[in-house]
Amino acid sequence: MKRAIELAMRGRGFTSPNPCVGALIVKGDEIIAEAWHKKAGEEHAEILAIKMVMEKSGIVSVDLEPTLFRNAILYVTLEPCAHVGKTPSCARAIVAAGFKKVCIGMKDPFNKVNGKGIKILKDAGIDVEVCKVTSSIAMEIRELNQPFIKWVQEGLPYLVMKSGMSLDGKIATSGGESKWITSAESRNDSRLERSLCDAVIVGAGTVLADDPELAAHDKFKGKDLLRVVIDPSLKLSLDKKVFRDKNVIVFCSADVSKGRLQVFDKAGIEVRKMSKSGNSTLSNLKFLAKRNIQSVFVEGGSGVHGFVFDSYLKNNKLIDKILFYIAPRLIGGGNSLSVIGGAGIDKLSKSVNFESLKIEQLSCDFKAEGRLNFY
Repeated sequence: MKRAIELAMRGRGFTSPNPCVGALIVKGDEIIAEAWHKKAGEEHAEILAIKMVMEKSGIVSVDLEPTLFRNAILYVTLEPCAHVGKTPSCARAIVAAGFKKVCIGMKDPFNKVNGKGIKILKDAGIDVEVCKVTSSIAMEIRELNQPFIKWVQEGLPYLVMKSGMSLDGKIATSGGESKWITSAESRNDSRLERSLCDAVIVGAGTVLADDPELAAHDKFKGKDLLRVVIDPSLKLSLDKKVFRDKNVIVFCSADVSKGRLQVFDKAGIEVRKMSKSGNSTLSNLKFLAKRNIQSVFVEGGSGVHGFVFDSYLKNNKLIDKILFYIAPRLIGGGNSLSVIGGAGIDKLSKSVNFESLKIEQLSCDFKAEGRLNFY
């Protein structure tokens, strides 16, 4: 199962809105096939592993060789699906193949599966073993699929807040200079972290100051990363790089001028008005979740981070992880931008503590990864 997890990890950043899944087939003491889910809409890990064995054996159909998998064990990180979606039911394919035993890392929380796949296997007389939910194996699999699990359970995307800053928590000087506080290694790492997500959120101020592309990088280059811009008054010019194609959504205030709305509408840019009352961050995230966005990367400036953080103080399901890249330099100044603006807290007793915190050195910088929620 540890090997199946390693295989599943190869799909990170590519499988959404599906989870990352790894599978392998063991016969005797030998692993005879390994596979992982590569992309939504493509075959699942279990089916790929089964087909791999069939191809090696020169078998076109298991009906022609019903004993092929009789003494084989299938290991899969997540419960095989029970329903027909873009691909057929994996559970029924496993039954048809004739496996004697299936070992499953964790039950799939998706309502169309959630025990139904296990039931299909058991009803067919297959010996099914599921890892204990508290086991280290199950916890590793949960860790890998946090965005999927949160999206299923909460109807919200997994939110990562990222920033690069000085040791005293500044993201720009009093004169507005921000390029570059952190090292090239930190910036490259943050781009890879961004690329794992489905969407990236920034504010109009960041677009004005940096004109970022907000694209996926490295092996993720070409990935269709949704760009989300918070621009209350729709003040941005449409010649900015974030508007280079239609894969962008702009959130604006409810009372924005009709003239600016018409400009964006004429350009074919999708605009959504934020709610006047209540937690607009929550409604924005629910909207994105309905679009199958399972993970968002917030790398705005002080204002956007403050906006999101203040919303989190009202609903602690909104921010799940913090990624801070900290450079060993001091900026100081009351007018220098701090990493999180907004209203913040008024008492230390209300301060936010991490469920876990991991520190890693990148060149001369430090990467602080703090987890606030675990699903």
